[in-house]
Amino acid sequence: MKNPTENFMVRLPPGLRDRIYEASQLYRRSMNSEIVARLDQSLRGLPDQQFERAVAPPFFPEIERLLRGDLTPEESDLIRCFRRMSAGQRKALLELLG
Repeated sequence: MKNPTENFMVRLPPGLRDRIYEASQLYRRSMNSEIVARLDQSLRGLPDQQFERAVAPPFFPEIERLLRGDLTPEESDLIRCFRRMSAGQRKALLELLG
């Protein structure tokens, strides 16, 4: 029996589908496998700050600053790190701290 999967529809900007197709041909896999592999790779571990800034939506830093203005820079860093963790990592950390 195959592993269960979930369907997820996404709208791509013009030209991105062609780029995904080209990459999938280069690596000799389906477009779906290419997308899954790249998403998995990009979401592993803690991205560096440069990558995080590149993928954050516009105005995200300003919104975060307004919502969390009472936090120290260290507390803000901890929140960002916690958000990037997987569910298992979060649970393990909370158990360790608890």
